[in-house]
Amino acid sequence: MGRKNGIKAKEEVRELLEEAYNLGYFMGYGGHSDWVGWAREQREGLYKKAEELGVYPLVKDAYARGKEDGAKKREEDIHLGLIEKGRITEEVKAKPKISAPPERTAEPAEEKIRAEFARFLQTTKLVLPPEFLDTLKHLELPKMLKLGEE
Repeated sequence: MGRKNGIKAKEEVRELLEEAYNLGYFMGYGGHSDWVGWAREQREGLYKKAEELGVYPLVKDAYARGKEDGAKKREEDIHLGLIEKGRITEEVKAKPKISAPPERTAEPAEEKIRAEFARFLQTTKLVLPPEFLDTLKHLELPKMLKLGEE
């Protein structure tokens, strides 16, 4: 029984680390602010779960690393886009102007970010950095202490 609870807890911690990393990556890549309503609620919810499981520092680090990695990737993509535009040698033909359709009722910014995050999770597969996966090993009891359970 103790072993199953340990495996379940380890999986829960792994999922929490993954959620924190993904959210951080999304926030970093999109250049979003941490302190705006929806993002703050998401982050605080993750941190609360982490405190309950006793892995708050790990989750906080996963979020920070995700945010840092996302910001780096955004910068790389911006530079790549600028480089690609600089390589175009043929003349660009003028495109006909098309009037934009009238906007629907504007969605609140928070709803747009929620929808963007949902699309991000569906279309992007991120892998946790190895250092976070290695920390999961440290959450287990040593085999020597589990001899009586088996």
